[in-house]
Amino acid sequence: EVVVYDTNVTGSARFSLPEDFDRSGIDPADIDFTRAEIRFGLSDARGLAGDNKVSVDGQDLVLQPGKGLGETGNSGFFSWLDASVLKDGEMVVGFDVKFRGTESLTMAPDAGKTEWAVDSKWPHPSFTGGFLPANEVSDDGFKAEYIITNLALGTSLISTDSGQQIQPQTKNRGFNSYYVEPGSGAESVTVSLIQPVDLYDQVSRATKYGFLFIGFTFVAFLLFDLIGGVRISSVQYILVGVALVLFFILLLAFSEIIGFAFAYIVASAATIGLVTAYAGSVLSSWRRASIIGGLLAALYGVIYILLSLEAYSLLIGSLLIFAALAGVMFVTRRLDWSGSLQRSKSG
Repeated sequence: EVVVYDTNVTGSARFSLPEDFDRSGIDPADIDFTRAEIRFGLSDARGLAGDNKVSVDGQDLVLQPGKGLGETGNSGFFSWLDASVLKDGEMVVGFDVKFRGTESLTMAPDAGKTEWAVDSKWPHPSFTGGFLPANEVSDDGFKAEYIITNLALGTSLISTDSGQQIQPQTKNRGFNSYYVEPGSGAESVTVSLIQPVDLYDQVSRATKYGFLFIGFTFVAFLLFDLIGGVRISSVQYILVGVALVLFFILLLAFSEIIGFAFAYIVASAATIGLVTAYAGSVLSSWRRASIIGGLLAALYGVIYILLSLEAYSLLIGSLLIFAALAGVMFVTRRLDWSGSLQRSKSG
């Protein structure tokens, strides 16, 4: 299963001219503020949804496709604007952008100070990239806050490189963009929405425990064979094994329709009922068959708990297997295996 999210990115960007322009060899008089552009890069502009707005000092801009960023393959949007206000002070750009994505959201900071707050109801986030946020994670969701400066990025706020024009590389056939090589310290940060245990992952993990279902059931039948004096043929072992394997096919088939939890109940109930009924006939005792059924019910219950755990499942499973093996060894500690096997062959 793929996690699909809808996000609403709101915020503001403040622009002002540095006082030491002359140190960069730039004369403010040479800048044509009337031909300024504001650009937003998206890896795939097809995810844009709703009414997206960008404003300068409260005035909405007319958005155009393309000229996103070179790093996003030209995908995104931009707007022309008159930035003459920068001659005398600060310019504030506000934005409200809505889009849909899958699994993760990545942000490339490129400002003097970038503050990014992420709030979601998804309880399983993952934070990767060049910087880690201050975060709070609970069953009700998570909050994360990044504060990144250009000193940490290792990038300058002034670039005199006009860049190289590139052609659009996505289905966003808007205006062409220019690629400017980022600084050596440039980093991005990513917030991912993790699906800790999805349907197919649970089924896959269940199959890995298959040897437990088959192994312990066969051990129970073998003990009745050796200790109880009931003779069980190889064909009967095979039929029981096939019934146990069929559980995983039923689990996968029903999971795609009614979900993993209900599918597990249906598949395990069907398998337990089938094997118990067959054991009652093979062992000639419903009391012994009920022991087999109880063993399977307990085993399926324990495995379901292990499949639901996000942590320590391997440790707990290993301890349970160790305990079960110790129990079998204790029960059979006085059994004369050589004599029992010879009687079984002769019978």
